[in-house]
Amino acid sequence: MKRIIISLLIFALIPVVARLLNRIVDNETISLTFSLTLAGWILIMYDWNLFGIHYNRCKENLGDTILYSIVGVILIGGWVFLNVRFLQGTMLLPDRETIHRYFFASPAIIAAFTYIQAFLVNIAFKCLTDRFDIREKELLIILASGFLFGLVFTLLFTEFEIALLIRTYLYNTILVMILSYLYNQSSSFIPGIIAMGTVYLIVILI
Repeated sequence: MKRIIISLLIFALIPVVARLLNRIVDNETISLTFSLTLAGWILIMYDWNLFGIHYNRCKENLGDTILYSIVGVILIGGWVFLNVRFLQGTMLLPDRETIHRYFFASPAIIAAFTYIQAFLVNIAFKCLTDRFDIREKELLIILASGFLFGLVFTLLFTEFEIALLIRTYLYNTILVMILSYLYNQSSSFIPGIIAMGTVYLIVILI
């Protein structure tokens, strides 16, 4: 329980640290890059045993990892496309101008908003729902993950504007449900990290 609470606090502090840093650098993308990267490395070191367990599961079931990573790319890619075209919920992405202006730092920026963000989201939603005793009821776990962590993710990273909050909450809820589905099918959050990170990388490159 202590590990879960500390992990969630680290995730919750990401926007706080970014806002404080933004007072100095006056660039939201750079501030979030630093905050996401810092939180990512802290959580990797703090939850090293958990990360190791999921990495070993990934290696031992390589076929499932590849399969559900591909499934995840298709599902998340389709949902991101619908969001961009119709729903227009907020996605945590860097702005194009900053990537062009700080071209030599662009690999770090892109890494922070793709695979590091995906790692943080996957490990945080897993921690939030880790103590749920819903045995052999995968659908309830998937729904609970989406509704609960979708709300946390939305409130932490979205501007307080009702219509935007609703759209973003719907986007984040379905996104986390997909990640939860990938986790339940593969018994590891690695496919979710690969899928979400890859889709966001494609969006940024496009």
